[in-house]
Amino acid sequence: MRRALLLILWGSTMLVGGISCDGAPGKPDEAERYQRPSAIMDFETLYGTRCSGCHGAEGRAGPARPLADPLYLELVNSKRVTLIVAEGIAGTTMPAFAKSLGGSLTEEQIDVLVEAMFSKWGDPKSKSIQSLPPYSEVDSQALGYSAGNPARGATAYGQFCGDCHGADGKGGVAGSVTDRSFLKLVSDQMLRTSVIAGRPDLGMPDWRMRSRERAMTPQEISDVVAWLAAQRPQVPRVDVADAAEGAIRGTRP
Repeated sequence: MRRALLLILWGSTMLVGGISCDGAPGKPDEAERYQRPSAIMDFETLYGTRCSGCHGAEGRAGPARPLADPLYLELVNSKRVTLIVAEGIAGTTMPAFAKSLGGSLTEEQIDVLVEAMFSKWGDPKSKSIQSLPPYSEVDSQALGYSAGNPARGATAYGQFCGDCHGADGKGGVAGSVTDRSFLKLVSDQMLRTSVIAGRPDLGMPDWRMRSRERAMTPQEISDVVAWLAAQRPQVPRVDVADAAEGAIRGTRP
C-alpha cells in the first residue's frame, strides 16, 4: 500500500514538473530564442542593426544617401550594391560588412539585404533605366565621352546647380557642396551618383532637371563632378623617411 502511494506521488510530481517546465513563465518561444548572429536572416533585423543608422529606418531620412529610391537602385544595380555592402567604399564612412574583410555579415546575409532592398524599394516596371547616364566616369569614357574637366564643370555647375547651392558652391537655398569636411567624406563616385540620381529626400532633382529646359548630358555630369572634386582640399604628401628623420632631429620635414 505504501509503495503504491509512493508511486502515485512520484508520477504526480513528474507530471506537474513536466507541465511546469513546458509552460514556465518567461520561457521564450521559438521567435524569442537566442540566435547566433550569423544565423539571422531577417531583413528588418539585419537592416535595422547594420544600415538604418546611416540610411534611415525606412531607407530614407538618414544622414547618408536614401536607399528607398527606385531611380538610385536602377542606376547602381544589385551587383554593385552587393559589392558596396560587402567591400564598403574606401575613403568614406561606408564600411565593409563581409566577414572575409573583417565585417560581421556572411555572403548569405548580404544577399538577403540586397534582395530585400530591391524587392521592397525598387520599381521593376520603371523604364527610366534606358535613359540613365553612365554610372561611373569609367563607364562614361567607355562610351566615348571625354574625362571630366573642371573648367567646363564650372560653367555647367553655374547653369544647373548654382541657383540652389550658390554661385561658388558655398550654399544658397540648399547647403554647401564645397565644404571641406563634406568633400573629404565623399568619393567622386558619390558626387556623381548624387548628380545623376538627385536626393529626393532633400528636394534635390536628378539629372533630368525637370524645372529646366533640358536634362544634363553625360559630359556635363562628368564635368560638374570634376569641378567639385577640384574643390576638395589636398593633403600634402609627407615622405615617411623624411618625417622620421625630422622627428629624430626635432624638426619637421
